[in-house]
Amino acid sequence: MTQGEMTSRLRRVLPFRTVVSTSTGLAYAAISLLACIQMASFLAGDSAWIALLVAGGLALLAAFCFSELNALYPTAAAIRQYIRAAFGERFSLTVSFGYLLTIVAVIAADSYVVASAISCFSNGCYRHGGALENPTVDTYLWIFALLAVAAVANLLGIRIAGLVQDVTTYALLISLAIISVIALSRDGFHLTQPFNAFSQPVNFVQAVAVGVFVFSAFEWVTPLAEETSDTRQIPRGMFVALGLLFVSYALFTVATTHVVGIEHLCQHIGSPSVLCSNVPQMFLGYQALGTAGALWMLIATLFTGVMTFNGGFATASRFIYAAARDATLPEAFARLSYAHVVPWVAVLALTISSGVIAVIVALTSAYQVLIAVGAVLEALIYAIAGLCVLRLRRRQPESPRSFRIPGGAVIPGATIAIFGVLAVVAALITVPVRVGGSTLDLPLPLIITVIVFALSFLYVATWVPRLKAAEEARRAQRRRRRPQHAPGESPMPSDTMEGS
Repeated sequence: MTQGEMTSRLRRVLPFRTVVSTSTGLAYAAISLLACIQMASFLAGDSAWIALLVAGGLALLAAFCFSELNALYPTAAAIRQYIRAAFGERFSLTVSFGYLLTIVAVIAADSYVVASAISCFSNGCYRHGGALENPTVDTYLWIFALLAVAAVANLLGIRIAGLVQDVTTYALLISLAIISVIALSRDGFHLTQPFNAFSQPVNFVQAVAVGVFVFSAFEWVTPLAEETSDTRQIPRGMFVALGLLFVSYALFTVATTHVVGIEHLCQHIGSPSVLCSNVPQMFLGYQALGTAGALWMLIATLFTGVMTFNGGFATASRFIYAAARDATLPEAFARLSYAHVVPWVAVLALTISSGVIAVIVALTSAYQVLIAVGAVLEALIYAIAGLCVLRLRRRQPESPRSFRIPGGAVIPGATIAIFGVLAVVAALITVPVRVGGSTLDLPLPLIITVIVFALSFLYVATWVPRLKAAEEARRAQRRRRRPQHAPGESPMPSDTMEGS
């Protein structure tokens, strides 16, 4: 199948503003606000913004790598294609499906955090600090309702999904910036130790490792390459998104830790374990404007949920669609609705699986574990992206690229080294696990990462060959059924989307 045939099914309608809002919105999840506070718990005073700045600068390195790779493979299945071209089919699929599981897990965890904010407002928990109590029945109802809204928005077509993304993203950026400034103004903008981040080097490195998760998912906009009016907008969109994310996250983190206090947001449950609140934004709103501020933050949190679910479904469903089109997932996932040209089976599957995982997260309070796991997987993906850039420059030196990283091998080399180290650091972060009446500190991020890639490898090794064999049998059957033409007659037009 040619690239032209691959892109003929989806509509190129998304403008630059939607590229920016999608890249920003995918990283701007409610769980990322919690990650900001968890990151700040490693540092003293109001200096967490420095770790955010470093993490954002590192994310910029990754953005350069993804920009060049997206320029080389501007398709919905880009990540699978460039990893396959660099390292082979099996490695590509194992990493890609592990990456997909990460997307689903983050959507699920975020749906729980958003629903928790709704429950928090209804029971008035924002009046005191600490972690939210066990989820109630209405938490689960809100989870399913929010996921359903995002699914419907996606099923109505990419134009509607893009418009929803634009409105919610830009409204949230403005809203959170305003309330952060209001909160800081209550104390006359007098900060405590704003430059003290380097006093504890080990803690600073761990904070940066968690900060990687705060920016993670900005690159998920690349699967929309087949629906963007100009694929050259994607690199520019990612760079703008990283700048917007840093400014907004830095304001929120400094305002929340300064006005509310890290001691009211996080609880030490045994050295070095820390359990942080899953709704820090609610406490910020209350400290800034009382109950009205808490309501404001509830609405902002709903916006983060809409952005994450809507954008996540839009990009992940396109990836699933492309994988099914290439016979690495069941062919049902490649079905498009006639009215809106949407991979509807993929959207529904994402909705259901996200709902199931969200319930598991709610029952186990595993949202902090998923932050660390997300940091590990994102750091690994960024390091692999740098490796792919260098390898494909050697293998495909003459292939056209609308974007090429300046400086030769410096940026991709730095991406490989830095994110490789951060992946190890994030994997070794211990997470408190309650067993009976005691609490154990276990390297759960490492354990879960190994399990994710093991499951992905088993699927690739056992099921993908069967799917490819079945697809080849269907193609052979279609060829046998194709009518023969007499000598001198023109053959019937072939099915250009055969195998899709």
